[in-house]
Amino acid sequence: MFDYIKGKVVRKSPTEMVVEADGVGYRLLIPLSTFERLAEEAEAKLFIRLYLWDNEIRLFGFSSTEERQFFELLLSVKGVGPTTALAILSGSTVADLKGMILRKDARALEGIKGVGRRLAERLVVELKDKVRELAPFEEVEDSRLKDTIGALISLGYNRTGAEKAAKEALKSLGQGAEVESLIKEALKHTS
Repeated sequence: MFDYIKGKVVRKSPTEMVVEADGVGYRLLIPLSTFERLAEEAEAKLFIRLYLWDNEIRLFGFSSTEERQFFELLLSVKGVGPTTALAILSGSTVADLKGMILRKDARALEGIKGVGRRLAERLVVELKDKVRELAPFEEVEDSRLKDTIGALISLGYNRTGAEKAAKEALKSLGQGAEVESLIKEALKHTS
């Protein structure tokens, strides 16, 4: 029915934003990654997904078609509704989610807020073949960076923030830095 909306970002928060297009303000529920990518008062193009409940209509907005596609993929899993799917996308990047599922790493999926053991296992089982058909994922090559990200997640930081902080720490300290130093430096870059 709807594919995208293009307009000015009037208001935004980590979970929703209002986009004005042709004099109409559309309230869209969004993942954290979309919140981080789009600036308030800027022109934006958001790919949307309409979701109908019994007596309510909700629009979900994504900064890329890949995010929307993965949202729809998550909805295909038994027991995953739009709120849970949005929380999963807010807790990790699409590339990392693909990687965790393809590696059958249910434990890493459990690190995402709102994902318990059973749901993590269900995500792996039900999505592994579907994810394999999607475009290839980027995997973090540097094991030190991967360990730093894992440490930050275990301390309660979300996946997106942990990745950003770990990359900043690596940039600050250089390629020769040890994991312990990277973690300490990354903690300075978390908010």
